[in-house]
Amino acid sequence: MSQQLAEQIAQEFIDFMDEFHQHEQPYDDKMDEEFYRQYANILKEQSKWGYFNWKTAPDGTPRPLFSPSSAGKSERELYEKAIRSKKDQRNPNRNQRDWTGLGSQVGGYIQREVMLAERHFEKLTGKKPRFKFERTDRNEPAFEHFKKVIHEVEHNGEKFGLNGLPDGILEYISDDGEIIRVGLEVKSFQKGYTDFKKHEKPKIDHELQTIVYSEMYNLDYYIILYHLTYGADWKRDFSRNKAYGKYITQDDRNELFDKFARVTKAKRTGMAPSLDLGSWNFNDYKTAIAEGFTDEEYAELKVQVKRIMKSNIPDWKKRQALDAWEFIADIRKGESA
Repeated sequence: MSQQLAEQIAQEFIDFMDEFHQHEQPYDDKMDEEFYRQYANILKEQSKWGYFNWKTAPDGTPRPLFSPSSAGKSERELYEKAIRSKKDQRNPNRNQRDWTGLGSQVGGYIQREVMLAERHFEKLTGKKPRFKFERTDRNEPAFEHFKKVIHEVEHNGEKFGLNGLPDGILEYISDDGEIIRVGLEVKSFQKGYTDFKKHEKPKIDHELQTIVYSEMYNLDYYIILYHLTYGADWKRDFSRNKAYGKYITQDDRNELFDKFARVTKAKRTGMAPSLDLGSWNFNDYKTAIAEGFTDEEYAELKVQVKRIMKSNIPDWKKRQALDAWEFIADIRKGESA
């Protein structure tokens, strides 16, 4: 097992998709009928009260939940979510709303293309497909709600749960016939073709997501796939997919779980983690943090911001720190009034 094999698997997945996409898209009503029936059934099952225990571990211990998409969040933001602080209300503009909505659809598109390839690749190419989705005991494809779980973890004496919806668990057939389980994480790339060509590595947050999923589903290998949604010249022949392989070790998991355990302990003891100014812009709990700031935290923040403003870091980082300071100061002034 190695990073080199992970990169090889990712490249072979691109080759697999590229070869399949040199042919007209097959129509397969039977496949669609079976899939949508299965999906309707699993949604109906999971919507019943008590299907998942969101609050406590099996032994009754209260525990927070962490999702793969939150793996890159700061400890303070994860803490605020864990103690059920009120989330800031965001009013997206039209572009932001479409951006997030389109991103969700890209995963579904890739999932359907893989399912189509399972059934039609050999007929179109004369070759057996090297990739297919793992199946559940009920013959459902291993992705999204079909694999939704709360995975219990105990780490550094703390108990917490992991929950999320994976984009897919694939079975890859190696040259010697070995079946290797590989996770699939799909991301939309909604910038231009020029930026897409320059794309050379996955985002850190996306890698962290795969580490969480690797624990949830016992996976060592992951494909992080970026799919370009931006338009290009109709006659231009190029792949809209770029993939990066990741081999995940237990050290990777432990490093991330150290963070989750610290947040869990903070929730249990009521000792809030320090504020990370570097993640302020995308923090969803700004108001709750500002309202909950103690006088001691406020004084420490003031010293920290002054130190940042005198440093040689980039101006945009200084601006972010100052924005956080001004926001928190305004909230505190409002409370005083």
